[in-house]
Amino acid sequence: MTPFTIQTIFLFYSALSFLSAALIGALFWKRKDRSAKLWLWGCLLTSIATAITAHRNNIPLTISYSLMVSFEALSILLFSESLKRLAVSQAEVKLSLLTFIIPSTLFLVIEFARQIGGGEITPAISALTMSTFAIANVFCLYQTVQVKKEFENEIFFNFLGIVFGVVIALYLVRIFIIASGYSSHSFDIQTLNVITWFGLLLFGAIRNLAYIVLRLHMGFTEHTRLNSMNLRLSDVLDERNEMILSLQKLNRSASINALASTISHEINQPLGASRLNAQFAEMKLESDPGNVSLLKELIKSILEDINRASTIVKNLSRLSSNQNNSVAHVNLAESINQVIEISKGKLRSSKTTIELNCASHYQINVNVSEWQQVLINLINNAIDALDEADIGHKKIEICAKQEGKTIKISIQDNGHGIAAGQETKIFDLMVSNKEAGSGIGLWLSKTIINRFGGEISAHNTSDGGACFVIELPKA
Repeated sequence: MTPFTIQTIFLFYSALSFLSAALIGALFWKRKDRSAKLWLWGCLLTSIATAITAHRNNIPLTISYSLMVSFEALSILLFSESLKRLAVSQAEVKLSLLTFIIPSTLFLVIEFARQIGGGEITPAISALTMSTFAIANVFCLYQTVQVKKEFENEIFFNFLGIVFGVVIALYLVRIFIIASGYSSHSFDIQTLNVITWFGLLLFGAIRNLAYIVLRLHMGFTEHTRLNSMNLRLSDVLDERNEMILSLQKLNRSASINALASTISHEINQPLGASRLNAQFAEMKLESDPGNVSLLKELIKSILEDINRASTIVKNLSRLSSNQNNSVAHVNLAESINQVIEISKGKLRSSKTTIELNCASHYQINVNVSEWQQVLINLINNAIDALDEADIGHKKIEICAKQEGKTIKISIQDNGHGIAAGQETKIFDLMVSNKEAGSGIGLWLSKTIINRFGGEISAHNTSDGGACFVIELPKA
């Protein structure tokens, strides 16, 4: 066996290291993976160091030996840093100063020892180099043991740990070979020396391959974990949507119950008037059947009362219905007027006036039932707040205006306003400023408005009243 044979082993290992760097680069191209990048640089440095060392007889030792063994030490320490960054808690940690101090110190010590030793590579220098490599691999073994604690499947980490352990043992064998005088030169053709170097370079290549396989396995595991998380998240979202739907039904029922007495009064009024008119018409038919004009007036009045009652029932039915969940173009002014009609009884009983200022052509994309539920929540809240306030003229103003591609709807009262610091908290679930409040209405209103691509906020006006602002995209 000739020295060229050992040099060939070095060159072959250099080519494998470069190939490993290229493969890692291809696998993690454009990914912010610090572990992969550090391992890639470690492979490149190893490739350069072994290739130049193989031809060191033709290159000054300062470069071919002192600098290259420093590169090799740095590459092993980069492997250690790479393994450290597989831990989630260490992913963004800066490089340890030792990673640069150890190779720099090794270079200076070797050059100093060479100068006082006649410029040659002495057995002591070779032993120091092998010792440094062994210590650097101990760092790698330590990081492997530490990082594997964060992962369920430890088989790949255990294998990588065994590889580092074998490499450390081979470096110790190389130190023993040097110390015993058996072989101090790397390219000595002594059998044990060749076997040791072949083992070191073989396990170095296995180390790089093991890292690549480990990262592929971790990627597959992460992909499986993400799929599982996505499925669980989908289930959670389905449960959330079911909960919101149930709360919508509950809130809708509560809102309608709050209006029940006034709605009953609103319906009874036209029905009572219709009954009186019908009785009067029946009486006139008996006493004065020829008075056709009066009968026509009575019939017209009866039909108007029936239509008024019918309108209230239709609006109430639309609010109660939950069959149509589709989003469609809705005329803003009409949808608000329908809710005002339903709320008229409660407004009258609380002696509250309501004003609407909205252009007739404004259109929004909403589910009309859910949208009117939001309106009735806010109007009910305003009426309740005004009932608690000791003021003479209770008033609610609803104003809509277009700003670019957004329609802004404000619902403002002249009550006592929102308690300081509660402007955003009132939209949280189970938070209410009313003693008998469920804490659902405003949270649900915000959820519905957000689903329509809008926003809802609240603030106090300069007059002290509360103002709720809804922003929705223009249809």
